[in-house]
Amino acid sequence: MKWSQFFSTSIGKKLLVGATGFFLCSFVIVHLAGNFALLSTDEGRGFNAYADFMGHNGLIQFIAWGLKIVILLHAILALQLTFKNRAARPVKYAVQPGNATSSWYSRQMAIMGSILLIFIIIHLKDFWYAMHYGDLDKITYDVNGKEYANLYKSVHVAFKELWIVVIYVIGMIGLSFHLIHGFKSAFQTFGLNHKKYNGIINFVGVWLFGIAIPVGFAAIPLYIYFCM
Repeated sequence: MKWSQFFSTSIGKKLLVGATGFFLCSFVIVHLAGNFALLSTDEGRGFNAYADFMGHNGLIQFIAWGLKIVILLHAILALQLTFKNRAARPVKYAVQPGNATSSWYSRQMAIMGSILLIFIIIHLKDFWYAMHYGDLDKITYDVNGKEYANLYKSVHVAFKELWIVVIYVIGMIGLSFHLIHGFKSAFQTFGLNHKKYNGIINFVGVWLFGIAIPVGFAAIPLYIYFCM
C-alpha cells in the first residue's frame, strides 16, 4: 500500500490527527509563555518586542504558516473520522460500553473541537490579521529607537470588552475538554500507552495540557478586564 493510500484510511488519518495534535500541544506552551507578557506593567515593551520578533522572523513565519496548515488538517481529519464513526454506528448504544468517562469525552470531541476552531478563527481575525494587515498604532521605545506595532494596546482594549472576554473563556473551555481527551488518545493511537506510564500520561494530559494551559490562557483576559 502506498503512503498516500495509507493516510486515506481510518488508521492513517488517526495517526495524522495524533501527530498534528502533538505539534499543536508544543505550540500552545510557547504561545502561552509569550502571552504572559501582556500582564506586564512595562507599557507593552516586552510584549510588543515579542510580537514584532514573532511577526517578522523568517523562520518563525515559516513555522507559523505551517501551523495554520496543521490546524486546518487536524480539524478536517478529525471531523472526517467523527462523521465516519457515526455513519458506521447510526444507532446509539443503550448502555455505553467501556469506560463511561472516556466515552463521554469521545462523544464531545467534535463539538468541543468545532468550538475551538471557531475561536481560533476569531482570534486570528482580531489579533494576527490586525498585526500583519491592520492599521495598529505605532510606538517607539527609547531603548533602541525602533518602531513597533502596538499590539499590546490593541489586546488590552479588546479585553476591556466583556463579550470578548466571555468568548475567550468559552474557547478555553473547549480547548480544555479537547486536550484532556486528545492528549491521551494520541498516545493510544501511536501505541505508546503502557500501564507503567499511563499514570504520567494521564497526569500531563489532564493537569498540564487539559487544565493548567487553558486556565493560563483564560486568566489573561480575565485579569486584564478586572485588574488592569
